[in-house]
Amino acid sequence: MERFISKKISSEELSILDNNSEWLGIPKSHLMECAGYSFTTELITQGYIRKKEKVVIFCGTGNNGGDGFVVARHLASYGVKVLVILAGTPEAIRTKEARINWNVIFNHLTYSIKLMFVKDSTDAKKIMKLLEKDQTYSLIVDGLLGTGIRGKIREPISSAIDLINRIKENERERIKVVSIDVPSGLDPDTGKTPDKAVIPDLVITFHRLKKGLKSTTTYKVIEKSIGIPPEASIFVGKGDLLPNLKSRRIDTHKGEFGRVLVIGGSKNYSGAPAYASLACIHFGCDLVISYVPEVIGDVIRSYSPDMIVRTSPGKWLTTKASEEILWLMDWANAIVIGPGLGTDPSTEELLVKLLESNTITEKSLVIDADALKLVKPHLDLIKGKNVILTPHEGELKFMIDADLSPYDKIEKRGIEVFNIAKKLDVTLLAKGPFDYISNGNLLKINKTGCPEMSIGGTGDVLAGLCASFLTTGSNPYPAACSAAFLNGYLGEFCKETIGPRFTAMDMINNINNGILSLQNY
Repeated sequence: MERFISKKISSEELSILDNNSEWLGIPKSHLMECAGYSFTTELITQGYIRKKEKVVIFCGTGNNGGDGFVVARHLASYGVKVLVILAGTPEAIRTKEARINWNVIFNHLTYSIKLMFVKDSTDAKKIMKLLEKDQTYSLIVDGLLGTGIRGKIREPISSAIDLINRIKENERERIKVVSIDVPSGLDPDTGKTPDKAVIPDLVITFHRLKKGLKSTTTYKVIEKSIGIPPEASIFVGKGDLLPNLKSRRIDTHKGEFGRVLVIGGSKNYSGAPAYASLACIHFGCDLVISYVPEVIGDVIRSYSPDMIVRTSPGKWLTTKASEEILWLMDWANAIVIGPGLGTDPSTEELLVKLLESNTITEKSLVIDADALKLVKPHLDLIKGKNVILTPHEGELKFMIDADLSPYDKIEKRGIEVFNIAKKLDVTLLAKGPFDYISNGNLLKINKTGCPEMSIGGTGDVLAGLCASFLTTGSNPYPAACSAAFLNGYLGEFCKETIGPRFTAMDMINNINNGILSLQNY
């Protein structure tokens, strides 16, 4: 599975891995400890510091500063004299992990670690004079800013960066500069400097090389592991979900936070489109319209006063409904096609007409259930489009006449799903005890869920969740990953809070509680 793990990583991907590691049971404090220890040992290996020499560690108030606090502790344990300079105030330290490590050095390590604060350019001048006067300082560690840097640098970080660069220029023969993870101020994704940045001699970066980071004539880059396991990249986790739980802006109007159209239902199936629509409603999408045949319209309306239902005469949907549906597709941000749709030939004609139209408008589609069977002869109409397919193993076999390896043969099944997604050029969410998600470029596996979810309606809930993430701004691949993870977690949540005999409606009714539980995990 390592073939699907990129050699370089973005700041967003690193944040996902941190949260996924926590989901796997590895606390962020463990990763911070490993980062600080790994950095320290590499400093010593590279000969940048020796016993009885002195080091200055500039720390910000985020996790990069937290790494710096850990480095201070480990260097002190090697007999190095450490001065920690906090750019800001202790009250401004933002994360629990950074605060824990600050409290250790502030409250208890007052013999081996000295502390100073820089709040503005006046403090910076005092520190400059100190380092010029004391010739035993040989190293500056830059732990001011990490991978979250954006835009103009604010005080007191700005003065601290100027100070580090001035010391490096004036004392280049005596004092070296080493940055923790990335040079403070450098955009780790682009390699550009939006405002100003530390100019180090060495960068020790964590886990994998950042996309915008490379060794230059000015500095060298060394990559060090901090204990993030491969599973954090391979399996979908909390980290994948959180960035896709978008929030409304303060000036948001009704309809701006998601407009979903669910197309489905037939004389025999009223529950399936209702489940998909209700999942979107309970997720918090602003407007959800269910388009169904007239024969089941009133039944679906009875599910909830929140349901908006449009109908077309008949027992199933046909091309007679195409004009109105096409108008609604233009209105919607995301469209679910298939729950309870049936497989009548006239319905297939409708599907083809809708897909042909969508080759121009390119709306985000979730193709589910019966539509997966109807689309088999027309796969060329969805190739390269913003489409999520949600087949279970039987539906996938029907679509492309291919058998998958057992769900727990991760390497083999993963490659098979990846190749199918690449050939179809869509996002494929292959449902099962493990869900395999690929867009032909990336692959992840979702392990949330429980056997009690093998009941009617849970797949319709999943389709609705896919559309919910699409309509609130996520791209198809992360939307599919997030939907699979949340759908499975809702099953687990219901099993724990209700008991093993829950329904799809129980999962829908617990979407809000489940998300709050995950956010507080």
